[in-house]
Amino acid sequence: MIPRNILLVMLILIVSSCQSKKAVHLKTVLEQKERVVFNILLGKNGPNEQKLKCLIDGDFKCAQQAITEEERAFDKIISEINALETGDIKYGNELKSATSNYYKAVKEFEIFDRLVIAQQQISQNKKNTEKIRDAAIHKQGQLSRERLEMRKTISKKEQLLAEVQKQFKLLNHLH
Repeated sequence: MIPRNILLVMLILIVSSCQSKKAVHLKTVLEQKERVVFNILLGKNGPNEQKLKCLIDGDFKCAQQAITEEERAFDKIISEINALETGDIKYGNELKSATSNYYKAVKEFEIFDRLVIAQQQISQNKKNTEKIRDAAIHKQGQLSRERLEMRKTISKKEQLLAEVQKQFKLLNHLH
């Protein structure tokens, strides 16, 4: 009879030998990209925080520049993800595509602020007529409804990404 701890070691070796090193690498790279996105959106001194600081100060030009920085950062991440080799990794292409599509949706949501800020700037400019300011406020309401739809799209893409990640981990014996 084989001792229990030796059986456990053998089982771990069998399971770990089933893992594709390429799949582990892909998972690791995508997790790193996720941390970068987190820092863009929520990191101290990240573009999103900079945008908020500018808006608090009423500096619309600065806020627009922060959005441009945020857009460039997302473009870089999406480009790097799209360039990843998935070769023979089971469900690798699906994971890469779902991740890229999710980040594209998040990027579009974030840069949508350009339109909101432009309307905010018009509505707060005392040099504009009341009619122009009221129209800008009305447009802000429309943009808010569009943002809600964008949030729903992001949610759907996030759910799809979670399903694809689960399948990817299952097929590649990852934990």
